Amino acid sequence: MTGSGGSTALTSSRVPWWPLLRLREAVTAPRARLLVFPHSGSGPNTLFPLVEPLPDHVEVLGLSLPGRERRFGEPPGCRLDQVLDSVSDEVLGRDPLPTVVFGHSLGALLATRAARLLGPHCRAAVVSGQAPGRTPRRAHATATEEDAVRLLREGGGTPEWVLQDPDMLAHVTRVLRADIELGREAAAGFEDVRLDVPLRVLGGTADPLVPHEPLDGWAAHTTGSCQVLRFDGDHFFLLADEHRPTVVDVLRRALTEG
Repeated sequence: MTGSGGSTALTSSRVPWWPLLRLREAVTAPRARLLVFPHSGSGPNTLFPLVEPLPDHVEVLGLSLPGRERRFGEPPGCRLDQVLDSVSDEVLGRDPLPTVVFGHSLGALLATRAARLLGPHCRAAVVSGQAPGRTPRRAHATATEEDAVRLLREGGGTPEWVLQDPDMLAHVTRVLRADIELGREAAAGFEDVRLDVPLRVLGGTADPLVPHEPLDGWAAHTTGSCQVLRFDGDHFFLLADEHRPTVVDVLRRALTEG
């Protein structure tokens, strides 16, 4: 897929959109691949604790959007077609491997879109902290900078020092608002998105941003099996010490069983 202007943005950037998330010496050639799609305002390293324990034969790539981590110096903001172009150029351009997509919040929308693009290369999808179909998404109602700061505070997951540093808070807010626009685009027409692979859905029962009751509706987004797991916790339940081993096991099973 090549969207208007997408390829130009990819070729002009010196920093890859899909760097290796685990820099370790490979004992054997990779036999499976995991694509990690982070939540709004964040980079893939936020989810590193969930992928670090995976077997060495799993190649882990993390989506690095403009304005964070390796691309901190770039202006935040991109379009959905640029994200999908990056999958075509940088992921499908690698040696083919059975692939699982894993996304949290915004990342869940992007991961589902990417899974369709991957076609037969995609083995399974794991989505977390995101509503299915036409369910209203609170983040997408954010309009002002004040709304974005409120979303950061109420959603949790943002270090207190960031909230107290005016310059860093301003940067994170710009990144967040750009990601919210990307999320709106990815959610448009999402009720018609269908996969053909097993789908595992994770959610927090006390998530202030995404209600857990509609999560069963994700079953309508695949012709394969759909398993919904609910955890005690907020929007970032998956990183809590008590839930992390279970989430890692979900990813491990998706990579081995589909």
